[in-house]
Amino acid sequence: MLRIVNLEEINGILLRVPGLVDLQQSRGPGFAREVKAWLESLEGTLKNNSMPVVSNVAAFRGMVVSAERGVIPQGVSFYGRPTLRKIKDTAATAALRAAVELISNTIQPDMSKVTEAERRGRQIIALAKAKGFSLLLPNGPDRADALKTLWRTLATDPDIGPGTINVEGLVGPNDALIVLDRAIATDAHHPNTT
Repeated sequence: MLRIVNLEEINGILLRVPGLVDLQQSRGPGFAREVKAWLESLEGTLKNNSMPVVSNVAAFRGMVVSAERGVIPQGVSFYGRPTLRKIKDTAATAALRAAVELISNTIQPDMSKVTEAERRGRQIIALAKAKGFSLLLPNGPDRADALKTLWRTLATDPDIGPGTINVEGLVGPNDALIVLDRAIATDAHHPNTT
């Protein structure tokens, strides 16, 4: 399972795709170059997270590099003369589509676990409030220690403890603290929701 921070980093890269599609739609001359740079960025993040799909993304980038040299991607045909720009843009479009699909499918199971952990975290906070636990935590450097202390306290409560075990089982002990912190913050912004 990827850590929440790593999932968010990958999601941040995926959030750049609409801008690439806008560039493609406007027939911007740098579309293939921008897709190649995006693929390089994605590769770096995947490599840093030791994700084997990095090799697939490198192959997609290789297809764009080959297209820049005039190699027509396999299975592609053109109406009219295949100009270098058409070849590059077609390869970039195919590489972008394939990379997004691959990465989305790869991280989806972990994203589902985080979503479920967040849901359970909100339930833990609602139950803790109902039981009278103080959820006021200091901001700044002492917050991490306060979160750990609160988590241990919640974990020992007979009603709340099973929920903490579920959250830790979904995302691990470190990310459980992130889930707790975000649930507290969400509750502070929406105090009447459960």
